Amino acid sequence: MTLDQALVGHWTSLPYDTGAIETSDLGFLPDGRGWSVWSSMSGGLHVARFRWFCPGPGRLELHEQWHASGTWAEPEGFASVDEAEHSEGLVRTRYAIGGDGGGAVVFTTPVEFTDKYARGDRTIAPTDDPSYELLPYA
Repeated sequence: MTLDQALVGHWTSLPYDTGAIETSDLGFLPDGRGWSVWSSMSGGLHVARFRWFCPGPGRLELHEQWHASGTWAEPEGFASVDEAEHSEGLVRTRYAIGGDGGGAVVFTTPVEFTDKYARGDRTIAPTDDPSYELLPYA
């Protein structure tokens, strides 16, 4: 299983969401685990956990394993949970890292609701996942 270490870390769609009422974040851990977050101005929050790997250069597979949805609380996390359960999903996409001084990743298939994310922190931990309090990582 190949992992592109250039993807490891936090990515956010926030700089590209001008006028949007929703935003997405991605977290890629160096061991092949990760999560996606969708949140809206109306208070909706959805977190999906996945396993990720790169079957070839510029190719990414995200295998969803679990998700939770509800409403968000400040600073980050769930205020209430409507659903939290095992799930299965697969996203296969191509990607390129570059643009904006090398600080953006662009996917050919949208992940969550968008295809372009800006680089955030390169060092992240499972505790950065907004759903960590619901289901800690093993």
